Amino acid sequence: MRRGGGAAGPRGRERAGAHSRAPLLRCPAALLLGLLSCQPYTTRPPFGPLPTAAEAFVDEGVGRTTTLLSEGLVAESIPVSRVEPKDGYLETGWFNPYTGAATTARPLGDSVVRVRAWVNAYGEERASIRAETALRPLANPSLPPRELDQQAPADNPAAVRVARVLATLARRYPVPGATPPEPPAAAGDSTKKAPQDTIPAAPSQQIVKPHRDSMAPPPKPNP
Repeated sequence: MRRGGGAAGPRGRERAGAHSRAPLLRCPAALLLGLLSCQPYTTRPPFGPLPTAAEAFVDEGVGRTTTLLSEGLVAESIPVSRVEPKDGYLETGWFNPYTGAATTARPLGDSVVRVRAWVNAYGEERASIRAETALRPLANPSLPPRELDQQAPADNPAAVRVARVLATLARRYPVPGATPPEPPAAAGDSTKKAPQDTIPAAPSQQIVKPHRDSMAPPPKPNP
């Protein structure tokens, strides 16, 4: 005599079918959640700063440091157009390093630059700043645009101002034990003392009068 035959009835088959379909319905949602957890969203670009980008350490958190950096750059006529305090990132568009004005000119040569900065956690409630001043010295359509970027020379006006902002932040919010970077000297610094004249002064002239006795006639010889 067979037992459990009721499971094969209409209700049993319906319950069995419902259980078999449930995992299939939940599988796409679980897969989507897994993909999202493996690929966190960030507003940063997919590349890091140029190797020779300016660097500084600040005794503040990432978000606060990003905001302070943005304010300092704007005060130095660096036209920051995007700030992401949560992700520790900011950038400008292409601009003229001499005037600070945004430009739509082709980025080629040292007269058009762009600034990007990454702020990373450095210990507890401290941050490290890497700020690049990029330019494109040549055009090559066969290369990706990022591979054409190079760090501007240290005497580029925009690079000078960026380095000055970083040095100011490092001195204002110093990390204990860290040496703040020296601010760059602007070209043609007039604060240096002029070299002293190396031409020796003419010796003072002294008039020497002849002795009175030397003016007397010589004595006559004895006879």
